[in-house]
Amino acid sequence: MHRLTIITLLFFGLAPCLQSQDYTGFTRINTEIYRLYMAQEWDSLIPAGKAGLKQDIDYYYLRMRLGIAYYEKENYRKAANHFTTALELNQDDPLALEYLYFSRLFSGQLEQSRLVRKNFRGELSRKIPSPESKFIDVVGIEYLNNQGLNDEILNNPSDYFTGLPSGMQYITNSFSNSGLSLTHSLAPGISLFHAFTSLTKKNIFYYNDGSYEFLMEDQQVKQRQYYFSPRFTTFSGFVFIPVFHLINVRYQTPIETSMGPGGTSRIIFGEGMYNDYVGGLGIRKGIGSFDLYLGNFYATLNDAEQFQNRVGLTWYPLGNLNLYAGSYLSSQYERANGEGVVRLVPELLFGIGVSGKIWIELNASAGDMTNYTERNGYIIYNSYSNIIEKKLLLSLTIPVSEKGSLLYFGGRWTADRSEFVPNDQALDNITNSISYNTLSIYGGLSWRF
Repeated sequence: MHRLTIITLLFFGLAPCLQSQDYTGFTRINTEIYRLYMAQEWDSLIPAGKAGLKQDIDYYYLRMRLGIAYYEKENYRKAANHFTTALELNQDDPLALEYLYFSRLFSGQLEQSRLVRKNFRGELSRKIPSPESKFIDVVGIEYLNNQGLNDEILNNPSDYFTGLPSGMQYITNSFSNSGLSLTHSLAPGISLFHAFTSLTKKNIFYYNDGSYEFLMEDQQVKQRQYYFSPRFTTFSGFVFIPVFHLINVRYQTPIETSMGPGGTSRIIFGEGMYNDYVGGLGIRKGIGSFDLYLGNFYATLNDAEQFQNRVGLTWYPLGNLNLYAGSYLSSQYERANGEGVVRLVPELLFGIGVSGKIWIELNASAGDMTNYTERNGYIIYNSYSNIIEKKLLLSLTIPVSEKGSLLYFGGRWTADRSEFVPNDQALDNITNSISYNTLSIYGGLSWRF
């Protein structure tokens, strides 16, 4: 009955205005859109509805029929825009709310769908019951193994570290990284994500203090990390993601060197330790077929103070998760030893879904990735004196449950550069740059309860 009232008011309350402007245009478009809607001719309905909007003809049923047409075409993002406007014209309408809920859900906007669900009343709330309250919503486990493709360096180390002054240099030999994450749904639109990761690494380590010199092929480094991030989502689509990331690093280091019997060098190793952290705020906003991301982070990594800004845009041309492409740019200002440097790192992203059963994602970036952070401060590349110049990542994701649990695995290739760090800063022109590649394989499970 309330829909009949609305449409009657639209015809009679607006009649004088429509007669003075384009009443015949309104009647013609309304009749044509209704005919196309009843015939389920979605490809024809969409341009007809858009033509009406260009003539400033805008009312509840027009928005609903346009939204349903996009929904049937699986363009859930554009459908959601029209259902949102329909709700502005007919507040709390159960049909618009139901369609908006599923449009948000099927476009991957889970928290926004939960906020829509809060407005369900009466029969609709019984039809789609509120999900059970769970303290732990998602549990994730992940493992990564990395190998440096540097056999030539290992087989001929003297060819790479000759004639150098006092100082040190590191080259990644291999490492493994294990992670456990938890997501808590505290309320619709409010969640908490935190993770603990453990990294064990082996470096090729060159050391020279001016009196003693050695090359260690398996220097041990252990890194423990804790990542904490509450997330706040608004009905309009803003997502605010503050983050705090604590890193504890322990590493083998020479603590005493002396001359042993027969003139041989004697080196006693101990353990060095330091803590670093990353803090910041990411903001994401859905705008039609696009997601806009802005992030700003502050970090203290390897005795360097830095600010990193990140801006990006991801495009969903089909209005769903079956195809997307993105472009990001990170700007990094780092200050160490009294000097500042600015770095720019561009990044490209491409993803495609195959029959709703597997998603393939390709990610590529290039630049001077020194003490670099990504994924909203979750991943950190902080190998001392080691710089990633190029990075290519390919991943596969497979849904494994109706609730949204995911199995994923992939590989990552990087082009790295190692540089010598002299003890005398006046000799910073001696870099002894060594280029090599690394290859990683990884996999994980994200289980939603």
